[in-house]
Amino acid sequence: MAKCVVCSKSAGPFHSLHKSCLPEYQGTRKCLHDVFSDGVSSEEMSVDVIANIRSCKSTAQFLDSQFNELVAKAWHKQADIVVKDSSYNLVATKNLLCIADEFGIDKADDDDYKLVRLLNAEYLDRIQNNQFIEKSFPQVLEGIELGQGERVVWEFKETAKSEPQRHAQEKQWTVFSSVLNNILMRKRYNELAIKIEKSGVLIITNQGLFYKINNSISQTKYSEIHSLTPMKNGVRVQANLSGAMPDTYVTGDGRFTYALLQYAQGLNR
Repeated sequence: MAKCVVCSKSAGPFHSLHKSCLPEYQGTRKCLHDVFSDGVSSEEMSVDVIANIRSCKSTAQFLDSQFNELVAKAWHKQADIVVKDSSYNLVATKNLLCIADEFGIDKADDDDYKLVRLLNAEYLDRIQNNQFIEKSFPQVLEGIELGQGERVVWEFKETAKSEPQRHAQEKQWTVFSSVLNNILMRKRYNELAIKIEKSGVLIITNQGLFYKINNSISQTKYSEIHSLTPMKNGVRVQANLSGAMPDTYVTGDGRFTYALLQYAQGLNR
């Protein structure tokens, strides 16, 4: 027997809510909607916004897990509005980040990288207002040799890198493995899949890019880049070398990554 998400009593088979508890459940959803719609973008302190969110839980019997799930849904809905705006509301960004920390909303719960974009919002705002970014990354230089006058501007952790050729291989082996079900092919596919799925570290300097994964480091100078294409969750970099395939770096925030690369290139002018 499932328990009612409001009163915690048995709701019978195939049910998670009593009809008598439905008004309270809907009232909680509306309360959260109002707090996120009005309070998140206001000048209120984050602690006050969080207190208002908790006040929406009108009964102590309301399951914490269900209440937190409702908070997460309201958070994602409001965060989606904020990150799609042409210019970020930094007050809303700050409040949403505090709410995410308070209620355990992390990247694992966010397939659309909203939290990543909110974390970058302050720095994107600085770039858009022609202000310098001052942030240190002391751990990124292991195994990397910087050129004369070169310095690290930004580090993107857990950055996936993909190439069209790799995608073609992945598709090819997926088809073969479904038809030829033998140990050798499965082993080859698994090795290839791991190679594609692993993420590395993308390091932006004032002179170019470094991509570091395991013990392998690749470098691309800005002078070698033919074009940069912003994408929803990253950027596509096309080098001007003969026969070079474009690399797509999935950082989780294409808007910020593209702006950052433009900013970093401009530091040498």
